Amino acid sequence: MSPDPSGNDRLGDRPLVLPFAALGAADLPLVGGKGANLGEMTRAGLPVPPGFCVTTEAFRRFVAGDPELEPAVYARLAALAPDDVAGVREAGQAIRARLLALPVPAEVEQALLDAWRRLGPDAAYALRSSATAEDLPGASFAGQQDSFLNLRGREALVDALRRAWVSLFTDRAILYRAQNGFDHREVRLSAVVQRMVLSEVSGILFTADPLSGNRHVASIDAGFGLGEALVSGIVSADNFRVDKRSGAILERRVADKRQAIRPRADGGTETVPLAAGDSRRASLSDAQARALTELGSRVEAHFGRPQDIEWVIDAAGDLFLVQSRPITSLFPLPEPGPTDGGLHAYASLGHAQVMTDAMTPMGRSVFPIILPFGKSGDPGTVGRLVSEAGGRLYADFTPALHFAPSRALILRFLGVADPLMAGAMRALVARPAFREGPAARPPKGALRAMLHWVGPILLGLQRRLWLADPDTGLAEVAGACEALVEDSRARMAAAPPGAARLDEARQALGRALPTLLRVMPPVMGAGYAGRAILGRLAGSRARPGDLDAIVRGLQGNVTTDMDLAVGDLADLARLQPELARRLAGEDLATAIADIARMPEGADFLAAWHGFLDRYGLRGPSEIDIGRPRWHEAPASLLKMVAGHLRAEPGAHRAHQRRMAEAGQAAGERLVEAAAHGLLAPLRARLARRCLRLVRGGMPVREHPKFALIQILGLTKDAIREAAEPLLSAGRLDRADDVFWLRLPELIEGLRRPGLDLRAIVARRKAEEARYASLRPPRVITSEGEIPEVAHVAEDLPPGALPGISASAGVVEGLARVVLDPSATLLAPGEILVAPFTDPGWTPLFIHAAALVMEVGGLMTHGSVVAREYGIPAVVGVLEATRRIQTGQRLRVDGNRGFVQILAEADAEGGT
Repeated sequence: MSPDPSGNDRLGDRPLVLPFAALGAADLPLVGGKGANLGEMTRAGLPVPPGFCVTTEAFRRFVAGDPELEPAVYARLAALAPDDVAGVREAGQAIRARLLALPVPAEVEQALLDAWRRLGPDAAYALRSSATAEDLPGASFAGQQDSFLNLRGREALVDALRRAWVSLFTDRAILYRAQNGFDHREVRLSAVVQRMVLSEVSGILFTADPLSGNRHVASIDAGFGLGEALVSGIVSADNFRVDKRSGAILERRVADKRQAIRPRADGGTETVPLAAGDSRRASLSDAQARALTELGSRVEAHFGRPQDIEWVIDAAGDLFLVQSRPITSLFPLPEPGPTDGGLHAYASLGHAQVMTDAMTPMGRSVFPIILPFGKSGDPGTVGRLVSEAGGRLYADFTPALHFAPSRALILRFLGVADPLMAGAMRALVARPAFREGPAARPPKGALRAMLHWVGPILLGLQRRLWLADPDTGLAEVAGACEALVEDSRARMAAAPPGAARLDEARQALGRALPTLLRVMPPVMGAGYAGRAILGRLAGSRARPGDLDAIVRGLQGNVTTDMDLAVGDLADLARLQPELARRLAGEDLATAIADIARMPEGADFLAAWHGFLDRYGLRGPSEIDIGRPRWHEAPASLLKMVAGHLRAEPGAHRAHQRRMAEAGQAAGERLVEAAAHGLLAPLRARLARRCLRLVRGGMPVREHPKFALIQILGLTKDAIREAAEPLLSAGRLDRADDVFWLRLPELIEGLRRPGLDLRAIVARRKAEEARYASLRPPRVITSEGEIPEVAHVAEDLPPGALPGISASAGVVEGLARVVLDPSATLLAPGEILVAPFTDPGWTPLFIHAAALVMEVGGLMTHGSVVAREYGIPAVVGVLEATRRIQTGQRLRVDGNRGFVQILAEADAEGGT
């Protein structure tokens, strides 16, 4: 707690008023975020007009003036839903009327006036609210409460204080707290009273570009008169973008500022027109913009993060800061960042894995161990090329992008995984700052490292393509995956429980992908190469669509087999009406226990447990080891089984058979089309081999991930086992708290009894609460810049949402927006609209008429499954889950790559 020059004992006397010079960051509970920040800047010697804060204790006494008010007010607010605008309006109006009738307590008024007189009663003042949940790193609350300018005289000051307190209950402030999860009861209001600067120019300085995120670019909005004109939006602002390192003015936009807000001589403000010569005149000189930028950099350095600063310049040209808050809209920088001072490019591993949710700390520390790149020695560590930002994982591709052969491979891979990501990377690579900066040199041994990984794959591809039996690829990959999992299981079982077993789990994870990369890519690659060769052989004789059809209805895809097994469970349940009714009911968490008590449930239970033995380690967002698996939380799986009850018995198997027959028939037509000319027999033989490579090789895509998920499952068992003694000893409060730790922390905690794990968990829960609401960028630079990504939309219908064609066909139907597959059922014929999908989602596909996703490319999970199921898919549709609503009628054009909203949803979610 900061020292108090006024002599008030903060804990004992609970002061009513405190000067800025007595305040610091620790005083937020007393003076709110705005007041604490002004105190910090004052004590740091920054140019802040003098002032004081009326504390939250004064607010508490004001509200206590009506003993029946507080319980009634907060109970009513707590009962309001975040989207109940009418209810908020009614409650807010009633609360404000009641509070406005209360007098300011006499002792509070006396403390206010005493501080005012000490500061100078003849001056003009501004009074601004400062809430305890305001101007925080995670939420700014900007503009949620009221401010009062150019106050003159005691009556105006006391009345403004009361109205500022009441503004804690404006409709917008109530809604903001409800929508951001703040408890109304926990938010208190202080008031900042500050000597007014009669500004000639004022505005807002962002010490990082709020649009691009670039931490080295400052953005200044400026206008004539008081800053309220800009904040309220009645005038357009001049904008200056300044390079913080060089001081160069990167951009200058002068707006047509037709009016300004000026102080009135008798108090208050007025809006006045600007003369024609002033409206198009720049409000700042370049020198002033640079001075502002330099001052902003000092403020940013003091607070340790980018700031949103309100500033004023008076008639003498002196610059003052009237408030500062963190910029809450910026996506965090990747950590650890580069050490060479150069521009680095980071790609989202979540987008590549089509799982863009925030991951648990344990998940972020475990999953990167699988990636073998950038390691030196120990395979059970995280490579130096992996960073974290906003609860997500990012890969630093910079070293490889500076080596032409690996750059070509990476951009090609990204183009298949997520074309929008590839486009952003290409734009970055083309920049002089990237090509010529300190990081712009190929890493030592780049060619050797590339050949180490790519060489065996290319050799294996050639062997598989021309020499090996095309029908053995699936068995070869499946056998290697099973052997890898069993070897990992045996090694972990042989290690003692606890730290030693976790160390062995790290090694198993680190060994997995190098093993799988030697086996799967040659088989899968031969399938793609075979498809390309088959297309060339058939040429123009091929029937349109046949090349797409040959990858449908493939046999042996582990994820497709899982989806079919879900349908089989539904068919079993359908045989027993009482069991089917239970699955169709609510509270699926207890459904299995209820079915176990049913005499007719034995066959279903046996099949259920068989399914979990095979697939129970899977689940939504399964790359995050901290997420529940189906064997831990089966409700989402049961919901999918219940969804299959809506379909006809056996419909899933019949659909698969139709796809397989269509795929095989398309293949035969392609072979026939290839057999022409003098070399017809040879062409037919080669085409037949290519077809076998496609049909036998393409199903292996999901096997490596299934093996990795099983090894992650073994690792999770070891983590839970290691957490048990910590839970018993009171070092963890709940079993799942272990996933708020990182794996090295857990291992260290097991070896160091004195390490306070509960404190780490509590701190991390508080720090990472906001990560879930962040929308992660596909690409981000080491400077925080998020390159723009956009589709080149050509010749599309008006209003169409452009995307990437991932599976051919055109379908119209009703949209079903799904954010959580465990909470939503898909009716047969609906169009699935999702942020992403992974294998935990695919049981929904059996009912989907089409797929729309926000992320993805041709080779991402949802795209591949859509092609196998023969449904149109458009992926990479930016903000699809926000722009499309459940019940809207859509046209999904998988041929041209767009989605069109044909009709709005009605009140019941239909059209």
